[in-house]
Amino acid sequence: MHETPSGTPGRSGPHRRTGLLRAAFASGLATAALTLPAAWAQPTELFGISYPQTLKVEGRTLQLNGAGVTYRAVAKLYTVALYTPEKSSQAEAVVTMSGPVQLRFVMLQGMRVDEIGKTITRGIELNSNREAFFNLIPAIRQMGEQFSHIKRLNAGDTFAIDHVPDRGTMFFVNGQPAGLPIADKRFFPAVLRVWLGTKPASPDLRDALLSYKAPAVLDALE
Repeated sequence: MHETPSGTPGRSGPHRRTGLLRAAFASGLATAALTLPAAWAQPTELFGISYPQTLKVEGRTLQLNGAGVTYRAVAKLYTVALYTPEKSSQAEAVVTMSGPVQLRFVMLQGMRVDEIGKTITRGIELNSNREAFFNLIPAIRQMGEQFSHIKRLNAGDTFAIDHVPDRGTMFFVNGQPAGLPIADKRFFPAVLRVWLGTKPASPDLRDALLSYKAPAVLDALE
């Protein structure tokens, strides 16, 4: 066994440096893991719209997972908040959650509700295979029928899409149901993928809803 220059048994200089770098990297990861909860700090106000940190759906408390805004060119259309039983930065984990989940929109300007319907329909098509999309057409038609009675949303109106376990997907305008629940269990995950899927309506909004922030030590390696 050879000795290091300090006189203590161990590896030679280059090997020892490699070991120290690995240890530093591991320490950095540990530090990142310890500080990661700071990335969950959520906005309570977005463009003048106040979002509570928690709300209840079907008697269960949901937490604000993230919030963002949708634009058309440079015009802000509406803010969106995602409420989940537990916070997650993983899209598929949110999509497959079994408890209540809510997407909550607050309009920043007036628009026809069928514009949201078109966004949902197109997003479902982009994030589904052909068979899955055709299987969802009856649910999409039910959504369209409910939206036909709403017509228009005005600035300040609240529009919510709720997943209600054992009942289905429900749409609400200013807290009032737009119609009966859409029972197809595949529909709500497909709706969530419009904003959280691999082809989201807006990648920036997707990240905002997931409150994603890479640990600093990983940023440095990229």
